[in-house]
Amino acid sequence: MKVGRLELLKALIVVTAFLAPIAVAAGVSEEPVLESPRTLAVALVAAWLAAALVGYGFYGGKRCIGAATLLTVVALVVLVAYARPWVGEEENVVFWYAASFTYENSADNLPIENVLLSFPHPNVDNEPVLITGFSWSLWGLDQENMVLQIRDGNVIKFVGGRAAPLLVQYGRENTPRGPKISFSVDRLYPQEVLEFTAYALAPSNQSESVTLYENKDNQKINAGYYYQPSNKVIKLIFSTQLFRKINDNFKKVEAFSRVDENAQPFEWSVWLRLYPVN
Repeated sequence: MKVGRLELLKALIVVTAFLAPIAVAAGVSEEPVLESPRTLAVALVAAWLAAALVGYGFYGGKRCIGAATLLTVVALVVLVAYARPWVGEEENVVFWYAASFTYENSADNLPIENVLLSFPHPNVDNEPVLITGFSWSLWGLDQENMVLQIRDGNVIKFVGGRAAPLLVQYGRENTPRGPKISFSVDRLYPQEVLEFTAYALAPSNQSESVTLYENKDNQKINAGYYYQPSNKVIKLIFSTQLFRKINDNFKKVEAFSRVDENAQPFEWSVWLRLYPVN
């Protein structure tokens, strides 16, 4: 019995020596060990060496190598069966998001300034999904054609009353009407369209729930606006669309729009309900 207990104790010591480098790697690594093949490989090599060195004093050369190798094989089998580190994170489903704001006209057709805009943010149960590849464009009317004036701060051509670049700031905002992508713009002229696009990414197990609605229980969608002078009545247009990538094509999931011919902010913020369009 004493011999059996001694052998069990030796085996436990070898196993502990094997696990120690893996535990250390997990503690000092900036990312999960199973998500970093390089860190995992280094940890397993260090674990093999530790088990072999400790086992050498118990079993001699051949047996210590056999014990360390056996532990490494067992660890790899566990990873293959359960962790599957080569798979990494679940592949995301890609969406394409496009939205625009149009300052159509006003009685005096003078510009509006200090413009604040809030667009619906792609979300799952009111939690915003990741967006990337953000890009914005400013369009203007040149005679009878809409032409690109500015893209991501790069001036292409000024038309209408514009003579200076557009100053744009944007970011994500949580509001009582769901997550929004908010814009701050210094000045817009009549017949100008501010448009932005982005990719939205969601795990495949959530992809069927990605929406522009505020939440699944409240099937509404609102956009917000403010500008100065706040007593100025204008015609404006909001538009937003969400597409899902299927193979190499994008299929429309949702589209919303609203035209307001008598918009007037009075005070921040004015929320305008958008309606589905085909």
